[in-house]
Formats: sequence, C-alpha cells, structure tokens
Amino acid sequence: MTKKFEYRKVTPEEKLHVTRLQSIVFSSDNENEQTILEQIAKGEYKSDNTYGAVDADGRVAAGMEILPYTMWFDGHKVPMYGIGGVASMPETRRQGHIRKIFEKVFDDIYGLGAVFSHLYPFSYDYYRKFGYEHAGSVMRYTLPLEQARRLKNSGSAHEFIKSGGERERLIEVYESYASRHNMMLSRTEKRWDEVFNIGLFGADRLYYWKCETGEIKSWIKFKKDGDTMKIHDIAWVDHEGMLGIFQFMGMFDGAADNLKFASSPEFIPDLYWNDIYDIEAERAMMGMNRVVDAKRALELIKKEGEGGFKIKVTDDFASWNNNTYAVEYGAGECTVKTTKTGADIEVSARALVQLVLGVFELEYLKHRDDVQINSKLHTLECVFRRKKMLLADHF
Repeated sequence: MTKKFEYRKVTPEEKLHVTRLQSIVFSSDNENEQTILEQIAKGEYKSDNTYGAVDADGRVAAGMEILPYTMWFDGHKVPMYGIGGVASMPETRRQGHIRKIFEKVFDDIYGLGAVFSHLYPFSYDYYRKFGYEHAGSVMRYTLPLEQARRLKNSGSAHEFIKSGGERERLIEVYESYASRHNMMLSRTEKRWDEVFNIGLFGADRLYYWKCETGEIKSWIKFKKDGDTMKIHDIAWVDHEGMLGIFQFMGMFDGAADNLKFASSPEFIPDLYWNDIYDIEAERAMMGMNRVVDAKRALELIKKEGEGGFKIKVTDDFASWNNNTYAVEYGAGECTVKTTKTGADIEVSARALVQLVLGVFELEYLKHRDDVQINSKLHTLECVFRRKKMLLADHF
C-alpha cells in the first residue's frame, strides 16, 4: 500500500527528523539530539523555514530549508529566498517528494512577495527541472602583494575598532557597493554583527580607507593564511576607494607574498599588475537562480528612455508566470500587463532569469533553444544587457 504524504512546513518535532535526514545525506555530525530536544521543550527550536514530506506516522521522507534574504536587483532591494539543506532518505528517492515540496515552497514564497530564489546545486541539470538556471561566475584572483604597493593612494587606512563609531558608515559603503551588483545581499543586523565581530587577538583584521577629505570610501576584512592574505569581505564606493584599500594591502608585503579574493567585475587586475604572468585566476560558479515573480522582475528591470515590448514566458513549475506580458516604460515609470497578442520574444523561465539578471548579452542568449526573438531586436538588446553580478554571502 502506497503511503500518503503531506508536503508542508514541519513542526519542531518533525524538524528534528529533517535535521537527522540532512546529517545522513550530507555526512555531517554537527547536531546533538539531546540539545535539540531541550530546545523543543523550551519552545526555542523554530521550524518556520523548514519544509518536509511527512507521512501519517510523522516520518519525514524529504526536506529542505527556505532562507529569507533581501537581494539587490538593478538598484532595487527585492525579496529573495535561498534554498538549502535539500535532502531525501535514500529509500524514498525518485518518488517525487522534492518536487512536491518545491511546489508548496514556491506557492508560499510567491505569496510572501519573493521575486527571486537562489541555491547552490549538487547537480545543475537536477535543479533546471524546477526552473533554476546557472547565475554566472566570479573570478578568484591570486596576486603578488608587492605590486599592490604601486597603486595610487592619496588617503589613509585605519584599523576598525568596535567602539570607534564607524560601523554605520562601513555599512553604507557596502550597500553602495552591493547595489551596483545584481544578486548581492542587503545584509541584516545579525549578519553585520558577525562581520564586525573582530577579536582583539583574533586572526581576522578589518581596515577602512579614508580619502584626503576624510570620507570613508572602502574597507576590507582579511586573514593571513601561510604566505597569503585572504580577503573575506571587501567593499568600495568608487575607483579611488578601491585603489586605496588595495594599495594599503600592499603594505603587508614582507609578511605575505600573495593576495587572494573573489573579485567584483569592477576590478580589472590587468590594468594595475604590471606583469600579467603573475596573475593567477580561477572561475567559480555563483550557483543557480530563478525568477519567482516574472511580472515584478519585468517591472523592476532597468530600462532607459521610452519604449515597450511583449515577452512570452513559459514556466513549467510556477504557473502564475505563464503569460505574455506587455511592458511599457518611459519617464521613470513602467507598467507590465498580461496580453493575448503576439510576443516580440518568447523565453522559458530558465532563460528569463539569465536575461533579467544580465548573466549574458542577449546577442548570445538569443541562441539558446528556449529563446525565440520575433521582432524589436534593438529594443530588447537595450533592455536585456549584460550586467555586473556578484554574490559575496553564502548559505
């Protein structure tokens, strides 16, 4: 007899079994059963963001976590939900449980106003079934510290001290930096507490850079690892701030040989490191993203001048996105309405996310087999442009 399952948020008692399931699947042993039971008894073990496939006996066959974030998209802050801890018991796999949980999750986060969802996949093909597509890559550079000392610097660097009063300005610098990159997160106060938790004798160091007028324009958090200074967090307001903070890092020449970090597209090492053979670069994927609310994404995407186009979206998993949308814009305003008339461009949900985020130019995306351009190519190319993308926080 086939068991019946409910696909829903779990109770704290059921979350205990989701956590156990995740520990089995991911081969981890970081949780203590007794500690969790004590937290459940005190009402401290929250399960609001945990979903599962639960049978009539309360057994959990599969589960996942949804993590609420605020994401930058074309200069707007929008709700985004991260997906993590996706796991199924080995004996219940290939029975559609993850699909059913995703259906419930998408319904819920769409109702909560989510515009995007993001995850880090074990398999890209697997998550493409749910409308996710790869969201581009970030370059990780290893650079000789000695050459950083030659960069322009007319300001001064200062060590961050918790009681110094610079916290809010450093957050402003980060938000300016993040707002210029699609997918970057607008951080919570809890996350900022983690960033600024710098111990007096800890390995992590945090410095900020001031220009000649005394304005803080950049900051950096790093740690020495062998002969390398590893940058864990960095932000700058403008090019001057970027050069200033990197020139400061050059002062560690002698204490370390190299500088290693994941780079914003705004940083082009070939311009500043004289011997390009000293530049080591590796490409790291930034996970997968999907549009949860196509209408809202089309409203918010950056557009210049006046114009309009019609786009047909086919979404096999989020039925509310299955529409043809008439997009009209001008004078800083935009309206998006559904229409029954023909589309200038037809795309799948997976192609849509790469179009709106700006992973690639339309010139290249138009060759996907799930993109069909019927008219208004020039207008579409002006809207769906390649953009700066980065994701510095992971979950």
